[in-house]
Amino acid sequence: MRNALPFGFVAAASAVSFVAWAQAEPGDQTKPTIRSLSHAIHAVGDLDTTLAFYRDVFGLNGTPQDFPNPAVPLLTNAPGVTLRLSMLRLPGKMLFELTHFKGLERKPAQAAYTDPGAASIVFYVRDLDAAMANAKKANAPIVTTGGLPVEIATATGKARSILMRDPDGFFVQVVQEAPAPGAPEGNVHRVSLAYSIDSAESTAKFYNGMLGLELTGPSAFSKDPAMLKLVGAPAGTEFRKLAGVLPGPPAYVEFTEFRGVPRTKFHLRVRDPGAPAMAIQVINLNGMIAEMKAAGVNVISANGQIVDFGGGTHTIFVEDPNGMNLEVFERSGPPPGASPGPGR
Repeated sequence: MRNALPFGFVAAASAVSFVAWAQAEPGDQTKPTIRSLSHAIHAVGDLDTTLAFYRDVFGLNGTPQDFPNPAVPLLTNAPGVTLRLSMLRLPGKMLFELTHFKGLERKPAQAAYTDPGAASIVFYVRDLDAAMANAKKANAPIVTTGGLPVEIATATGKARSILMRDPDGFFVQVVQEAPAPGAPEGNVHRVSLAYSIDSAESTAKFYNGMLGLELTGPSAFSKDPAMLKLVGAPAGTEFRKLAGVLPGPPAYVEFTEFRGVPRTKFHLRVRDPGAPAMAIQVINLNGMIAEMKAAGVNVISANGQIVDFGGGTHTIFVEDPNGMNLEVFERSGPPPGASPGPGR
């Protein structure tokens, strides 16, 4: 079943689509390509505070725990850092990791929604008004112009939606949508991911070409006023989107390019509160990183080297063309016996 688009951008039949590059051939186990999304990541200023927000506003629970893997400083290129985290298990089997790095200085920052590198998680809920009431109690900043939900167009019809920030400034979009048959209990019944990008061309080349993720979308820009109001963008701003599905368990992801508004690329270190990331499991990590280095992709991990994370997992952090951190890993053995953390 096709997922509703979070921002309701439905391409016209005559739109020109971006073409996917370098898709892996079926059965080709040597070509560097994505295997699956492991989880979305969000670095926080205080883990207990952010966990309380997601519990109190959306009914999503996570358990904080220390993660003492000695490879973390190499992976994040942060000597002396220690990690405390919580892995939220969301509807649809998506995982959302909240990471709290300690032991060295951190520089929190927040993006404007239109800035390349900005990230959001999209929650589809049964009752938007209940979520709004909880958000008000939690003093969550509302990004949507006017501070009230707006009606947007989706692939399945009209829907009420609003955009807010969590305690670290990370964007959370909430969409009221009737759940599909068999959807899990709770107010949040479906989840997707959304990112703002520098350009559709460079993003498609990176994700399609180097990761084998098929992203498509129209080349024309839109000025949908409901979308602009939703994200707090000024009149005259234009946007266009790329969208795709990250494999196993499937996760809908959307990338939006804005123009006609001042933008500043948003890039934080992995440890900085407010830094978003994705962890993606791949096939042929060595080949993929070699291709990325040859193409000039910024490698974040210490000395630009792949890190042995234990349990047959090898992992590395790179920066995508929009400034977002991307953890890319390969698992050649059974999953580590330790608690979930980066590189799983």
